[in-house]
This record gives sequence, structure tokens and C-alpha cells, in this order.
Amino acid sequence: MSQPAPDPELDAVCRTAAALFGVRYAFVSQLDGACQWFLGREGLILPGTQREIAFCAHTIRGEAHAPLIVLDTRRDRRFAANPLVTGAPFLRFYAGVSIALGDGRHAGTVCIADTVPRTGFSAAQVRRLSDLALFVEATLRGRAAESEACQARHRAEASDTLLRTTLERMDQGLLMTDAADRIRIFNRRVATLIGVPEELLYDGAPFAAVRAHQAATGEFAHLPDALRAWLEYGAPEARIYDYERVRPDGTVLQVRTLPLPRGGLVRTFTDMTARRAAESALRASEGRYRLLAENANDVIVLGDIAMRCLYVSPAVRTVLGYEPEDLIGTTAAEFCHPDDAADLTEHWSQLKAGREGRFVTCLRHRHKAGHYVWIEASVRVLPDAQAEDRITYVATLRDVSARREAEERVRHMALHDALTGLPNRTLFRDRLDQAIAHARRVRTGFAVLACDLDRFKAVNDSLGHPAGDALLRIVAERMRAALRPYDTIARLGGDEFAIVLTYLDDAREAACLAERLIAAVSEPIDLDGQSVEVGVSIGLTVATEQDCDPDELFKRADIALYEAKAAGRNTHREFEPDAGARIATRGLLALDMKEAIRRDAFHLAYQPVVDAATGTVVGFEALMRWRHPVQGDLAPGAFIPLAEETGLIVPLGAWALQEACREAAGWPAPIRVAVNVSAVQLRRPGLEATVLSALAASGLPANRLKLEVTESMLMQDAEAVLACLHRLRGRGVRIALDDFGTGYSSLSYLRRFPFDQIKIDRSFIRDIADPDAAAIVRAVVGIGERLGMGIVAEGVETPEQLDLVRREGCTQVQGFLFSRPLPPREASAYIAARADRAGASRGPRVAAGQG
Repeated sequence: MSQPAPDPELDAVCRTAAALFGVRYAFVSQLDGACQWFLGREGLILPGTQREIAFCAHTIRGEAHAPLIVLDTRRDRRFAANPLVTGAPFLRFYAGVSIALGDGRHAGTVCIADTVPRTGFSAAQVRRLSDLALFVEATLRGRAAESEACQARHRAEASDTLLRTTLERMDQGLLMTDAADRIRIFNRRVATLIGVPEELLYDGAPFAAVRAHQAATGEFAHLPDALRAWLEYGAPEARIYDYERVRPDGTVLQVRTLPLPRGGLVRTFTDMTARRAAESALRASEGRYRLLAENANDVIVLGDIAMRCLYVSPAVRTVLGYEPEDLIGTTAAEFCHPDDAADLTEHWSQLKAGREGRFVTCLRHRHKAGHYVWIEASVRVLPDAQAEDRITYVATLRDVSARREAEERVRHMALHDALTGLPNRTLFRDRLDQAIAHARRVRTGFAVLACDLDRFKAVNDSLGHPAGDALLRIVAERMRAALRPYDTIARLGGDEFAIVLTYLDDAREAACLAERLIAAVSEPIDLDGQSVEVGVSIGLTVATEQDCDPDELFKRADIALYEAKAAGRNTHREFEPDAGARIATRGLLALDMKEAIRRDAFHLAYQPVVDAATGTVVGFEALMRWRHPVQGDLAPGAFIPLAEETGLIVPLGAWALQEACREAAGWPAPIRVAVNVSAVQLRRPGLEATVLSALAASGLPANRLKLEVTESMLMQDAEAVLACLHRLRGRGVRIALDDFGTGYSSLSYLRRFPFDQIKIDRSFIRDIADPDAAAIVRAVVGIGERLGMGIVAEGVETPEQLDLVRREGCTQVQGFLFSRPLPPREASAYIAARADRAGASRGPRVAAGQG
């Protein structure tokens, strides 16, 4: 149903109910499949709510007139987390009675509610509420009965008019004669169709006069003798009930005659001129269609109800290697890959049953050479084509092998690290969950290893990122080779790796494998003639069937890793419960962080995001910085994880939002500021209020603030996170998916949440000169374009990378090619300089070192 119009009578009832029960809210509602609409209301502003959060959706599940009483919504599991409880209108008490509307369905309610919980609701109050519901129900039913009576009167009047006008509105001509061959019923259309003046047609007119007039004007001159005898003289022995003739003016007239039980005839005259012309055009069209089908790149198949091919276009030679005649009489099931057969059968069954008139599916079809080709099949049932020997369906077959390969690469990217090909954090977590489940079943041990490379940063800084990437690939391959085939090694990011060692008969095996890993990594590595050496620090924890928390296991391995680093690196340590030194150090850093937050010792730097085509500044990403009084400048990776672990990220993130919005308010519109949001901020209540407070305090429009979330956040309490993001986006705040492809698989979340932007991680941009990496970037851009999401390429450092990301369709870029992160004043100067440069030269190319 649509939004109801205001109803003063029901509003008055609601006002009375609110006063009678001493509540803030009273309403009469009706529910449809998606919404709850308020027919009358007191205290409520909105005309309705979504059905999925409506209290009344629970009320109508009971019997009619049976009340639902909720004395305190926060103590009721069904409603404690309901947005109507946690947010406006803050319902704490609810009482509702279902009512049967005019159609007999329990789709209406009479309710009262308040922002204060109650300790009780007496039987007398229940009776008063039920009586009020009966009154409202009677009122609504009375209205429905009155409306139905009015409609009945209108239908009766319309029926009389219809009977009077039907004959004259008929496209056909109609003429009825009685047993004496006199006209009794006719319409004006018949005079035009048979070519006689209207004065010859009247009640009781002899039909012989009509035939005589037609014969005199030459209507029957060129007809066969038998038909002419019937039409000119009405000879009963020559009577022809159905025939088609061409009038002298070219009109094709179809005449059908029906004898009446008491004598007489009813004749209908239909102008078939347009239809016959259309049939002729159709025959010509069929010829053109065959010409098109035989020259199209896609394979076109026509088949019968048994799925047998009756026609196959010549394109099958190119796509599948067969001659068209090879497939006549065969079915798709004979050539379908076994893994796709069930899907094909299900689609075809639904199509035959009439549940769908068309389906599109991807399946593997056997090529004549023996291999399988990915085919996108679009199959449509033709109307009224159910006979065994006639064409029932038309199918278009398209070779989509290249597209499937690109999609597989995107799926692989979602579960694997783009640089090393190792599993990423998502797949690692899945394998760890599997190891825990297996250990429970067979009561065996397994181990979790956390690994960090030693001296990697020095190599990366001195030889450059390409050398660092090559080093990571070599180390990843060495570590994989040192492990057993059934172990899992994953790259978590940077130079961090994690390993699950399964099927451990002896706990000492984990230490032996750790030593093998250290020895393998420590071997010298040749990087384009430059010999380098790195090491690896490993923290491990051996788990048993009692261990069931994957986060706790990895935390133990991480603690052991810190112990290994403290022991001089390039070694391994097993987790010890009393490893308190590292924890104490982290505790001191946490105390320093609290003090730094109190003293406003943090500051933000702003890295520009520019338009890939013009170089114009479109926004800045706000990046957190901390100068520790003792340790000096700390990288975000050194304090952000600790802030998240201790919860300090909440006040720190709130400060960052306030500061970024305040600074951005001074930039020219429409330049946006992007702020990274932590998973801890999303999981805890209050983020929406923090964002709105920052916007209100700064005066920055909501559409100039962009929140960046990473893929990993979406895996943690995904429904609540997505709901929070939806609410923020509904207020105008833009949402971007950051570091796409480096962590958890976000493909399903791209469908479930309409992100404004996707930020492709810098690891893909570094490899974009590689055709495979470029194809992956192109696939991501294509996904973003189809879903209406902008694409930002991170980590653009060279003009060559800029040219390539432009070519692949990235609309915005960010990286050292344009600028390092800037203090606030330099960010404002950067905007002005870019604006001057854009005014001096439209569409400039960006050279290395600019910005």
C-alpha cells in the first residue's frame, strides 16, 4: 500500500488514547509486505517505519484482539537492539492489539507507547485498550463496507454503459439476421467493412437488399463461383461459414458465420489487411534473421521442448569447433561439464514449469577438440510453444572464457596476496579455523607461527620498492618450499607472514620447522647482481584440541614473535605465559599515548588525492602522526594497533575527525577530506554521533567528508558495521573501501553496500606494468564502474604508473608522485598551487617530483 492520507478522526482517537493511558505516543497502523504505515498517530512525526523493525509486526502474529505488552523494551531480547529503542523515538514501553481489517487479515494494530518503561499494565488497562481496538476496527470496517457499496453502485452503472457501447466499440463488424433473413442486430462498423450505406441497415431490414447492393457495386465480381453464389443469392446449399476475401479497394476481409438455434445467422467481419501485411513482413524478417544468425559471432540455437537442437548457427564452428549439423538433434546436457549439469537441469525445469520465461547462466561446454569452453547461455522460451515438434526456445551462446579468467583472477586476488601469490589474511583465518576443528575431531596438535623479516626495511629503502618486492617473492617461495604440502603460509602485509602447521605428532616438530624456515630465508639472495641477506624472526605457539579461539592463538604467536625480536632477531621463540616484559613495554606506551591524547600531542598530515586526467586536487587523506617525547617520530603501525587494543583509538579517532573536519572547512568546495575509521570505532556505539558532532562543530557539509574502511573491518560483526555505514551514508557522508584486495574478500560487500569509492592498494599499482596485474586492476575498475563506484589508485610513484592507471580507467590517484603527506598549511598552499597550474594549462601531465 502507499502512504495513507492524514485521517483526522483516527488522529483524534490516538490523542484520546494517549491521554487515557498517560503515554507519549499512540497510533493506529496497517502493515504491508515492506512497511508499517500510521493511519492515525499522536506524538509521532514520521508517517511509517520499515516492517522489519516495527513492533507491530510481532503484534499481528498473534490472534486478533490479543494484546502484546512490552513493559521494558530493553529487557526484551526481541526489541533491545531495535533502532526504535536505541534511537528516536526511544521506545521503552509498548502495548498493541491486532485488529482484523475489512478483508479479514490481521494486518492492523492499535498501539500505545512511551519513552519510559512501566512496571505493570493492569487487566483493566488491557480491557480499555482492547475496547479501543474494537472501536477502531468497527470504524475501519464500516468505512470499508461503505466504500464497497459505493463501488458496487458504480459497477452497475458502468455495466449498463458498457452494454450500450460495446457494439459500437468493436473493431469487428457484427450483423445478425433472423430466420426470415432480416437484420436484427448490427453495429456501424459493419457498414464500412462491407461497403454499404448505413440507411440499408436497420432493425427488420431485408438482408437481400444488402447483398443486392454489394453485387451491384462489384464486391463479388472476382470471387470463386461457389463463394459468389453464396454471397449474391444466399443459397443454403452454397453456404460457406468461414472465408476470407479481398474487396475491390484491397481490404482483406475475414467473415465468420455462426448459425443460431432458432434459425438466423450471426456474421462477424474482421479487417485482416494489417495482419496479412504483417505476416508478409514477418516472412521477410525471418529471412533477414536467418541472414543475421548465420553471420553473427554468437552461436544462436533454436530447440524444442525436449531441449533438442533444431537449428544451430554457423558461428558454432568458431566457438565450439563443431559443424552446425553435428549438433542437430542433440541436447546441451550431452556436452555440459558434469559439475554444471545440475544447475542446467534446475534452470530448464523451472523454465518448462513456467516459473521463469528466460534464464542466463554460465556453464562449461565441451569443445570438439575435447576441452571445455566457458559459455554464457541466454535461453528464452517462446510464447505458446509447447508442442513436441515445434521451436520452443531460442538460445544465444557466447564464449566468455576470457571474462571468466579475469573473474577468477579477481576471486584469487580476494583470497591471495597479489605480490607473492600466498594466501592472504582471509584464507589464513579460514585455514586456522579448519585446523582448530580438525584438532578437536582427531585430538591432535597444531602450531601457529607469526613471522617478520629482519633487515627487510633496510633493503627496501636502499634498493627501492621493486627490489623489495622481488625480495618478498623470493622469501615467500623459500618459506613455502621449506614447509610441508599441507601447511599454510600467508602474507599478512608488508614483511609479515603467518603459518599454520597442521598434523603435529610431536610439539617439537614446530621448532624444527621454524629452524628450517630461518635457515632457508637466511641464504643470500641475488637482486639484479646485488647480493643481500635478510633473516626472519618467528614466534610460535603449539595448540591442542582445547584451544578454540583463533584470535587468542595468533595473539600468543605474536607475543612470542616480540620475544624473538628482543632476543636478537633471526631466531624463534615459543610462547610462554609469563612473557611480561613486552606487555609491560606496551603498557608504558599505552600510558604515554593517554597522556599524548590529553596534551593534544598528535597531529594530522594530509596527502592529496588528485584527478587522474587533469591533476586537479579533489581531496586529501588525513594521516595520523605522533612525535613521542623519547622515541621520536613513531610510524602509525607502531601505535595504531596498540590504540585499537587498548580502546584509545576511540578518543583518538574522535579527535582526528574533529581536526580533519575543522581543517577541511577552510578548503575551497568541493575538496573532500578522507579519514580512516578503525574497526574498534565501528564496533563500538557512538561513531555516528562523533561524525555528526565533528561536522556540526566545523560547519563542513557531510558530502565533503569521506570515511575510509578496510576490508578486514567488514568481517567483524558485518551486519552491525554495514548498518552503521548505511546510516552514515544516508546522512550524506561518503564511504570508501580502502586497501582493496589486501585482506578480506570484499566482493560480497561490494554487492551488499554501495561504496562511493574503491581504493586499489599500492601493491597492485607497483606491479601494474605486468599484464596480469593490469588485467586485475582493469577488472576491479570494471566492477566499480558497473556498481557506480569511483576508483582511486594508491601509491602512484612514477609517471609510468600514472599513465598505466589512467589507461586502465582509474579516475583518481594518490601517491608520492604528487606529494608526500603535508602539514595543514602546506596542504592549503598545495591546493592554491594546483589551482593556479590548472588555470594556466588545462589537462597538464604530472611529472615526477611535482607537488
